[in-house]
Order: sequence, then C-alpha cells, then structure tokens
Amino acid sequence: MTSTLAAVFPYLGFANALVWTCVGLGVVLGVLAFLDRSTPVWALALLLLLELALVVLGILAVLTWVGGSPPAEPVVFFFYLLVVLLAPPVMVWWGRGEPGRWGSGAVAVALLLLAVLVVRVEQVWAGGIG
Repeated sequence: MTSTLAAVFPYLGFANALVWTCVGLGVVLGVLAFLDRSTPVWALALLLLLELALVVLGILAVLTWVGGSPPAEPVVFFFYLLVVLLAPPVMVWWGRGEPGRWGSGAVAVALLLLAVLVVRVEQVWAGGIG
C-alpha cells in the first residue's frame, strides 16, 4: 500500500522524514519535561527549521496541485496544510512563554500531534489510501 500512496503523494519520503523528526524531537522534549526542564533554545531552533521544511513541503504540494495533480479532497487538504504550517510558530510561542516543565511537555505533545497531521496531509492528498 505504501507504493500506492507514494505514487499519489509525490513527496512521501520527505513527509516521512518530517514525521520522524517530529516524533524524535517530541520524545526528547517529553523526557525533558519529565526531568522538570524548560524548553531549551536549541529545541526552539529545531522547531524553526522544522517550520522551514514544512513550508517547503507545502510549496511543493501547492506546485504539484497547480501543475495538474490535485489532492483527492482539496478543501480538507488545504485546512490540514494550514494547521501544519501554523503549528510550529505556536509551539515556539508556547515553549518560550512557559518557563517550566509544562512548556516542554506542551511542545512535546504538540510535536506528536504534528506528526499525525503530516500523515493526514499525505492521506487526504491520496484520498484515504494508506
């Protein structure tokens, strides 16, 4: 089934790398929250790099869409993509605003949810294949 999804969603490898990056960073921040540590600056910098990668994914998807290969559910895809692009700046804001463990914890949970959202972007593009 993955090959079917890869044929429909052309950036599957890139999106999967983003998913695993979100999961990895989310686990690290979850451990930091468990250890009662605030969100470190390096994690916020990684979130900004993650945002840049998500913007690239969004641009590639829109260019593919404009090029004649639209998603199966355009409206749902658009709103998932919008949430995916808005989530990292909100995470940075929350991580900086909450100085204790709760900032790291909230960002960790948000990263795990972001991983799910990126998977949903792939699935919505393909029309539920996967």
